[in-house]
Amino acid sequence: MTTLSSLKDVWESLAKRDALHAILTDTTKVGGRWNIEEFMATGTAEVDMLMRHLEGLGYVPDRGGSALDFGCGVGRLTQALGRHFNTCVGVDISQTMVQQAQLLNKLPHCRYIATSDIPLPFPADAFSFIYSNIVLQHIPRRFAKEYLREFVRVLSADGMLVFNVQDSFAMPDLKSLLTRFRHVLHLRSRIKVILRIGSGDMQMHCMPEGVVREMLGSANILDVQFTNTAAKDFNGRMAYLQQAPRSGYVSKQYCVMK
Repeated sequence: MTTLSSLKDVWESLAKRDALHAILTDTTKVGGRWNIEEFMATGTAEVDMLMRHLEGLGYVPDRGGSALDFGCGVGRLTQALGRHFNTCVGVDISQTMVQQAQLLNKLPHCRYIATSDIPLPFPADAFSFIYSNIVLQHIPRRFAKEYLREFVRVLSADGMLVFNVQDSFAMPDLKSLLTRFRHVLHLRSRIKVILRIGSGDMQMHCMPEGVVREMLGSANILDVQFTNTAAKDFNGRMAYLQQAPRSGYVSKQYCVMK
């Protein structure tokens, strides 16, 4: 059974091996081939698009408040959020990721914390904006559910929470079925752990909308959108989809107010 400690070990291993590729798994960029400026630019484009989407919903963020980037990695989205908010905190389970984020940071009002704790190390109502993308999908559901409750706890009144999860898996053909079977069993990860080869690979987990709504409690879900974040060609170029994909993981973005 995966624990937060073993999950931390996985991400420490991935971060030390190739942090940028662990975050954006472009097969052409493996082995340190990501250009850091290009990599960080994907975060700026993503957050700018998100802000335009929220504006379309009639929501104006409290720019004088503080933002939280959960699962910050090397700060790709933290610094992008920092251009819209007075302060921004990036949180990641990997100390190695956080150390790289600190080295890459260009904004003095952004800071980074390494923690796997539940509850999160913040008081209630601490953040006016919380964002988490391509993160919860790699956390076992029992922990992801607790993090959702924590997001609501640390979100300020009238604050905005935006996060993406994999809702389900569409299986119209044998290839997709075999892919899903491999992910469910986590065979590669389990074999590596058993043989003590590294600390395993990242895993994919789903959280259906019904479970998400239950965990959010009385928080108000303003918007749910299909996104491309589980697509093989995602590479940090987030897009909203008109309908769910016919195969592979079905990703949903939730916009929530407390």
